Amino acid sequence: TLIVTAVSYGCIIVTILHIPSSAGRRKAFSTCSAHLIVVTVFYSTCIYRYIRPEQRGGQDSDKILSLFFSVLTQTLNPYIYSLRNRQVK
Repeated sequence: TLIVTAVSYGCIIVTILHIPSSAGRRKAFSTCSAHLIVVTVFYSTCIYRYIRPEQRGGQDSDKILSLFFSVLTQTLNPYIYSLRNRQVK
């Protein structure tokens, strides 16, 4: 899923860079940035968990990673997306 997400964001960024006006590019990047933050938090915890070397007492860090992976990402979603809302601003 990481590859599919990375390829789709690559296509989105290339398309945004082809927008002629700078105001249009800024608005498009602003729209994508909220989702990109959530995706980065989500995948970075997954990648760190599987790249990290084996260690003793790793259960405490596994608990923290699972907290980021399952709870924090889901909790941040409404807040990050509501910041894009005009009524909230």
